[in-house]
Amino acid sequence: MTAQTVTGVLKTDGPKGQLMIPVSTSVTDGTQTEVKTDSSVTVTTMSIGIYGEFQTLRAGWISAKTGIIYAAIINNGIVRAVIPISSRTSTSSGSSDMTVMNNIVLSPGDQLLVETYA
Repeated sequence: MTAQTVTGVLKTDGPKGQLMIPVSTSVTDGTQTEVKTDSSVTVTTMSIGIYGEFQTLRAGWISAKTGIIYAAIINNGIVRAVIPISSRTSTSSGSSDMTVMNNIVLSPGDQLLVETYA
């Protein structure tokens, strides 16, 4: 099993105004992993439901170097939203914002779960 870094941004609006939630986590291919906020921007890593509490999810993207099987926001086993995914090569750094079809209000307990492949 190899490891790779999953990165992305979730765009929200709500009581905190327009908030971009940067995410970055190292994951092992073939395992479901929670992607948390990027500690270089948010000081500490935390679940997106805590960081973006009461914000409405509008757009975003999730990317990994080789590929992602799925990226979804899940709370208590229920899929609340599916996040657009992309694969990046060694020469590109990510993707552009894509609309999230189910505009949910983030709440504590929401987790961004992904699974990658080599």
